[in-house]
Amino acid sequence: MNIRQTPAPILTACLALALGGCGGTIGDSPTSDAAGSDAPAAAFTPATSGKVTIYTWADYYPVEELERFKSETGIDYSIDFFDSNETLIAKLEASGSTGYDVVVPTDYAVEQLIAKDMLLPFDAMSLPNAANIDESTRDPYFDPGRKYSAPYAYGTTAFAYDASLLKDGQTGPKSWKEFFDWEGEPYAGHIGVLADIYEVVVPAMRVQGAPDCTDDPKYLQGAQDLLMKLKAKVNTISSDAVADRLATGENRMAIIWNGDTHRAWEVNHDITYVYPPEGVSLWQDNWVIPKGAENVEQAKTFINWMLDPKNSAEAGAYVGFNTLIKGAFEYLPDEMKSDPAIVPPEGTKILEFRSCSTEIVNKYNQIWETFKQ
Repeated sequence: MNIRQTPAPILTACLALALGGCGGTIGDSPTSDAAGSDAPAAAFTPATSGKVTIYTWADYYPVEELERFKSETGIDYSIDFFDSNETLIAKLEASGSTGYDVVVPTDYAVEQLIAKDMLLPFDAMSLPNAANIDESTRDPYFDPGRKYSAPYAYGTTAFAYDASLLKDGQTGPKSWKEFFDWEGEPYAGHIGVLADIYEVVVPAMRVQGAPDCTDDPKYLQGAQDLLMKLKAKVNTISSDAVADRLATGENRMAIIWNGDTHRAWEVNHDITYVYPPEGVSLWQDNWVIPKGAENVEQAKTFINWMLDPKNSAEAGAYVGFNTLIKGAFEYLPDEMKSDPAIVPPEGTKILEFRSCSTEIVNKYNQIWETFKQ
């Protein structure tokens, strides 16, 4: 993965949901269509019956909203969950891109799935509600022109901790370096990390000031050393129920997505999201249709339905993440709009995912597998 720094004032405006005029921030510098498919998408015909099968991140969509979708459209649903982009990609590879009608990969994973010719080109911009897609994300680096994807949610990844556990005069970690170096109470032995190679290995690279997509042995070894030091302090490696574990104290500090931090904060107002000076990761999740989907018209009907501002905001309020649909802002809860975990401070260093070469990804994976053992 290649991480490109984007100007913080522009990104801050976008992350604050003031999306108009934020062109290029979610992904500029378009790349070529790796699958080489220029076939026009079939005309959209809303489905009024049948079923749509959805595969998404755990606890990442409100079932109550799916019930409303069923009531409004006549389309039944089923939903399964995965814990990482790597799990999603492996599942689709093993099944020949069959078994699901809509899946929800992150930006760099969309790019990989396109390159593997595993997605159906459905031309999201031709859908009736595509006019609601913010201009800033109509031509993202991972899918120029939105041939294969439509935006769902976006946010940042950093770490959070329960500040109520600090003793008098004690301060919590303020950087990735302090996160990895933390010793003793109240967090060591109660730290959670996401089950995601990029969200864990890359911060360890950033601590050392490593350049993007480097295979320099000193940085790779340094990242491995940091992670092995951290390993003894970790009690959870999982991307499931991360908000619950932080809110209840099972994890006292954790690498976490900002929306899950917001959800934990709703339970425990002492949960503090940190913007490390080494940078936080910007990501975007997207609706896509696997090439072997059986219910294509139902899938397109669902995606078009999710491009409606009210529907987008309902899901965004549930997961605690920002939406890239114009008009959705007014429907989001006020506590989201004022939460520092959702709205980063001015000057925050925000970095964006890109894909590295297979060789470098394999080196990162070696570090990750050693850490997990």
